[in-house]
Amino acid sequence: MTDATPAHAPTSPILAALRFEGKTIRATRHPAHGRMLMAHDVLLAIGYTPKPPNGARPILAGLKVSDANRITLTREDFDTTEGRPEPTFSKATFLTRAGLDELVAGAAAKKVKTFGPWMAVVMENGAPKRKPKPVAEVAPEAPAEGLPWEE
Repeated sequence: MTDATPAHAPTSPILAALRFEGKTIRATRHPAHGRMLMAHDVLLAIGYTPKPPNGARPILAGLKVSDANRITLTREDFDTTEGRPEPTFSKATFLTRAGLDELVAGAAAKKVKTFGPWMAVVMENGAPKRKPKPVAEVAPEAPAEGLPWEE
């Protein structure tokens, strides 16, 4: 019997850098949460300015990003073996796909006009799109005098 988990699958997140309109957004592929983007970098990329001491937290709260979709990772959480980049932060908030969807829904439309489509491509492991519920089509009833082409 073979194990379903590939031997090369990382057990710790790995830090990566993505480019969006000349800005760098730090990202990771977390073993439990999939691909995530750093909240601070995303907010800067779409035009918000996180300020100390609370950083991105007040902006994320104002944009109604739920706590469940914000994952805090520390420097020690990342795999830095084999020459992988080492984080320059002690801890940072990363957003899951659902968190990014909440952020895009709450942000000003002009700020996310180009970010939304870029994010959809980058976040390939996002929640499946909802299919619209089928609407039962009711055949129109023929008027008592008949249809115009039945004469």
